[in-house]
Amino acid sequence: MPEVIIIGHKNPDSDSVCSAYAYANLKNIIDNNKRYTSARCGNLNKQTRFIFDKAGLTPPKFLSDIYPKVKDVMTHKVVAIDENEPIKGVIKNIEELKIRITPVISGGTQLEGVISILELAHYFTPKDEDGRPVYLFRGSNFEKSIKGYTHIRGQYDEFEASVFIGAMPFERFKEQMEKFDFKKSILVVGKRRDIIEYAIDNELPAIVLTGIRDEADIDIDFSDYKGWVYISDLDTAETVRNLQLSIPAKSFMTRDVPQLKEGDYLDAAGDILMSVDHKGLPVTDEGRLIGILTRSDIIKKVQRELILMDHNEMSQAVDGAETAKITEIVDHHRLGTIKTKTPVHFYAKPVGSTCTLVYQLYKINGHEPDKDTATILLSGILSDTVILKSPTTTDQDIDAVKELEEISGLNFEKHGVEMFSATDSLKARNVRDIINADFKAFSEYGKQFGIGQVEVVNIEELDGVKDNLLEGLSVIKNEKGLTWSMLLVTDIIKEESVLLTSGYEPAEKLLSYKQSGERHFYLPGVLSRKKQLLPEILRVLEDLTD
Repeated sequence: MPEVIIIGHKNPDSDSVCSAYAYANLKNIIDNNKRYTSARCGNLNKQTRFIFDKAGLTPPKFLSDIYPKVKDVMTHKVVAIDENEPIKGVIKNIEELKIRITPVISGGTQLEGVISILELAHYFTPKDEDGRPVYLFRGSNFEKSIKGYTHIRGQYDEFEASVFIGAMPFERFKEQMEKFDFKKSILVVGKRRDIIEYAIDNELPAIVLTGIRDEADIDIDFSDYKGWVYISDLDTAETVRNLQLSIPAKSFMTRDVPQLKEGDYLDAAGDILMSVDHKGLPVTDEGRLIGILTRSDIIKKVQRELILMDHNEMSQAVDGAETAKITEIVDHHRLGTIKTKTPVHFYAKPVGSTCTLVYQLYKINGHEPDKDTATILLSGILSDTVILKSPTTTDQDIDAVKELEEISGLNFEKHGVEMFSATDSLKARNVRDIINADFKAFSEYGKQFGIGQVEVVNIEELDGVKDNLLEGLSVIKNEKGLTWSMLLVTDIIKEESVLLTSGYEPAEKLLSYKQSGERHFYLPGVLSRKKQLLPEILRVLEDLTD
């Protein structure tokens, strides 16, 4: 079932996370053809964590980006072979399933190596004529490769040996055998008593007999023999051929092969794959085989499907959004510069919260959110409208709060105060976290600037951390390549704010706010970055261009 990611903006606030969660729930109710997953592309702040804890729900999963990963295209159902199984199985897979590479495993899932046409070609290519190849054999594999049965089980299941055929005159055969190590020789022979007894006396590790009609035909004394005796139903030539196919996969697999992780970026994995001779590479998790990536997988078209919540600008979207198919946008902000390759469903209104819009979509589709989801939606609205005190608050937000209050069983004012009180004091928080927690970047009138916002219940908290915040704004301005960075510190009780800046003298001279210190402005009655501060910043930048 195709997956659709529903995700808010970077540095997510409560409205962004809550709206994504609630909308994913709705979409999964009204559309059974796709699987909708809520996500976030940043850390949860304490307020948002409090909201989900209160509702007893798991917050949306974290996604650092949505660039195509190995897991998006890899083959999950892998045809593998145990390291002790005969290579006959690998060849069968190549012939019948057209599989170009077979992972070799142990213990059911642990990757040991791979076998492909490359290894098979090396195995079947004739070696030095003066030498004789030595193979690793397992007596228990004979029955898996050669039609017949085991007459005697040998003392050792696994042994190394070269293959000899007892077709010469006895004396000539002895001359040949004496050139090699008896302990590393396996004999394929018909009912040649002299040769068989010679093999028994010299303790060859295995004897494969051909041309035996039945048990009564085996009138040779094997009582003192410690090796394997196998009765083949095939002729000698076919027996030798199948004997060579009985060797275990581990004996000629390639062990030192690059391993991929399912979270690896597809582009990087493709570069690794193209740098090796194999047509595919195993995908592992702590050494456990979970998939395989082939060159055919690499060329598959991968495009995530996205629904954007609480934003419509690419600069605020999750990394990799430009590679995705954006199908919907639900937002209450100004229109930005995002471009889509296909038409999208766009639901936007000038309300105080995206959660208000999501609640409206529930009603439009004839559904009422359950109690827990109602708690999430109510919390998102109260967060973005500062408990309905923000000038961005509309009658639609108020109506939504009243209805969600009834469904959730919460008192919105009490719950709102609890939400904002859940946030740590400014002194207890890291400066960078304070600025970045709800920081939005903009590009207007040829200038790149950013505005962060933090809500407090007592503006006096700012006194002990103001200098550190001013320094932090300068650092972040340089790190992000901005002309101007700002932080709006909002007291939700007194309904006033303080604006701290990195310093941009030409613009700050034109601000209509009272300057109460260097890079420090007092903003009475200002609660909204979007509706009150941003328009003033845009006015100033426009004036600078005239």
